[in-house]
Amino acid sequence: MAADGEAEASSETETETKAAPLVTGEQLEIMLTEWDEPLVVDAYATWCGPCLLMAPEFEAAAKELKGKVRFVKIDTDQEPEMAARLNIMGLPTLLFLDKFEPEEGSKEEAKAVLKDRIEGAIRKDSIAALCDHHFFGGPRPEQL
Repeated sequence: MAADGEAEASSETETETKAAPLVTGEQLEIMLTEWDEPLVVDAYATWCGPCLLMAPEFEAAAKELKGKVRFVKIDTDQEPEMAARLNIMGLPTLLFLDKFEPEEGSKEEAKAVLKDRIEGAIRKDSIAALCDHHFFGGPRPEQL
């Protein structure tokens, strides 16, 4: 009985700690059509040193901006088709995406708009500053 309780507790903790969950290409595709908040995608690989260094920074930014900006990770080795569609050439690559709202009466559908693409590892403060700039009208960060 204790073993079940322990397993339950650890799975809850694991879910709780994933402010930036790993998604499949299919899940990302759905997110790009069903918008509720801006999206930051971390395209990474498990063998990539800078990706591993940035992972806790990305997670910390996701926790800080929870409820304002959605953060997800995509493993480019597991999802090569989506990585190619997103034109991922270097790792890690961060994509800052926002919703394009068509004008009233337009037949265009809402879709994702790429606000920025950053290749290379950056710190939590830089990720948060870029989110503030691209999604909430804050100043462009001078340094990353």
